[in-house]
Amino acid sequence: MTDLTSSGRWIGAGILLGYALDIGSNFYLQPMIRTGDGPMGLFAGASSQPGLVSLIVLVGMVSGIVSVAIAALVCQLLLAKPFAWLAFLLLALRAASFGMGGGELASYQLFRSLGDAMLAAPHGALAGLAEPVWSLVTLQRDGLHYPHLLLGGTGALILYAILLRSGWVPRWLAIAGLLATASQMTGVFTGILNGEVLFQFLVPLALVQLIAGLWLVARGFSGGMLPERIKFQENQ
Repeated sequence: MTDLTSSGRWIGAGILLGYALDIGSNFYLQPMIRTGDGPMGLFAGASSQPGLVSLIVLVGMVSGIVSVAIAALVCQLLLAKPFAWLAFLLLALRAASFGMGGGELASYQLFRSLGDAMLAAPHGALAGLAEPVWSLVTLQRDGLHYPHLLLGGTGALILYAILLRSGWVPRWLAIAGLLATASQMTGVFTGILNGEVLFQFLVPLALVQLIAGLWLVARGFSGGMLPERIKFQENQ
């Protein structure tokens, strides 16, 4: 097994891990915070479930670290190659996305802190402002969430462009990834414009990420453009 094959399998495992973490957090963990209707249902839920809030933050951080690690490994594989700049651009975008995701995750801790204060004084001034405070924090979170998704889609677009250029995966898979990321970015851009993401535009990327991750775990990267250090090792 070459280093390239092994690296491809590690990247595939990272894609699957990030996929599972993001799906689990967005569609399972985060909806569990709300324990009732209206703004107080969210504030009270966050206050009464500090472990759940911490888990959401932890899952988001691990997902971001995995994403940065994948980009760093791609940089290592493409070092000194003509299109290595794409890998370093990918790493920069993943790092920026990680930082933006941290700001987004902080909103859940803010919901918890505000919930604690409101429940401690249910008839106080802060509890009376539950709805406008909820709107403010939600808008702040969404203001980071949509650009975060768009930045993530841009990073995925660059990753599949690298895979297409390098020949490490079948051409059809890389092209499918490019088309799927373009679809995802279109859907997210509608969220930035009118506040509502078209989820049907996000489905293709979810499917391609799953297929790509499974493919890479099973087969790794093919020959393509081998880094010089790997070529040297294989010739020994």
